[in-house]
Amino acid sequence: MPAKKRKLPTIDASRCLGCHACVEACPFDVLAVESYVAKVVRPEECCGVVLCAQVCPNGSLTIRDEGEVVTRVPLTEHLESERVPGVFVAGDVTGMPLIKNAIAQGDRVARRIAETLPRGSAPAGALDVVIVGAGPAGLASALRLGGEGRSCVVLEQGALASSILSFPRGKIVHDPPLSLPVEGDLWLEETTKEALVAQWQRIVRQRRIDVREGSRVTGVVAEEGVFRVAFVTGDREETLVARRVIVATGRRGSPKALDVPIAPEAEGRVHYALVDAAAFARKRVVVVGLGDSAMEAALAIAKQPGARVTVVARADGFVRGKAKNVAEMERAIAEGAVVVRFGAEVNAIGARQVRVGRRGGGGPVDTLPADAVVVLVGGQPSWDLLEKIGICAPEQKVAGPENFAEAGAYESASEAGG
Repeated sequence: MPAKKRKLPTIDASRCLGCHACVEACPFDVLAVESYVAKVVRPEECCGVVLCAQVCPNGSLTIRDEGEVVTRVPLTEHLESERVPGVFVAGDVTGMPLIKNAIAQGDRVARRIAETLPRGSAPAGALDVVIVGAGPAGLASALRLGGEGRSCVVLEQGALASSILSFPRGKIVHDPPLSLPVEGDLWLEETTKEALVAQWQRIVRQRRIDVREGSRVTGVVAEEGVFRVAFVTGDREETLVARRVIVATGRRGSPKALDVPIAPEAEGRVHYALVDAAAFARKRVVVVGLGDSAMEAALAIAKQPGARVTVVARADGFVRGKAKNVAEMERAIAEGAVVVRFGAEVNAIGARQVRVGRRGGGGPVDTLPADAVVVLVGGQPSWDLLEKIGICAPEQKVAGPENFAEAGAYESASEAGG
């Protein structure tokens, strides 16, 4: 069988308008505008959804088969692991972004399990399914399985819908309605994260879905027709036995931390997500990074009463990001609402101050007063669990055309501009 080809964007630089439409459409920051021309800067993150080509106003961006498909998680057409049958995958980790897609995939794998898993043949004490992750995909799977009369437990290392909770307060997260398994269409008066999470919590209570928050899965082992799922809750090591496993953990992994000294008394004031900008009212805040997440955070904090915001960015200017965010940042800088230290990096974080020097070292080191530090320099996708389970292939670079950046040449999704 010939190797599958991966679909990736190709830009005709002579025709590109530099309008940022493709950049704003891409969910995974694959594209950026540099010197007024769109470029592919993160080919390994391309999910092949082709939204970028759909919004290109003059057809200068097209989708072509470029290089062999390199899949970290080889799956069948039913989203079942090729390497470990009985383990299914749903959500962002499959390469399909957006809440609606995650819900659809969670429903799809749950239907497949319900259709193919014989009833009444489970070993004593074994569940039908253990679901890893309580985001949209995991909860959709749980809803469908519950509706089919199947037993399941959802293990979530954080909180229910924590991937949505990590969005900034008031952020619009979807277009209504959301079609949920069993529940049907979910219409919300507001399409913000708060409204969506509140509905998820209501559904979990009403449907009596067994979601165990604060439970981090450490391993999944196949054993005589079942899977032993090991997890840690607090300081307790526990195990569940299930006939099938659904991995719905997302693909963004853990936030990238700064590799700088942090004073013990400052650790509680260093944040790796902006949940509620209002919490920073009347505070001196240093935001590290200049990607879209960092710019949105800086702008949201700057709107709070008495807040003073300084952005520390390694880049020498706005080299990427949505046009709207860049324009708002430039306006905020002109109005004095935000100060940006370009070409700089954080050297150390103290109790109430941050030491900032020039990128790469050399030159003077300044001390900035800081009641809080918000670090938004991208994420480090964690494949550890998938590798332990055995469903994850060794990491490889994605082959692509010459204008593709080498994998690893970027700093991170947010840090690429900061």
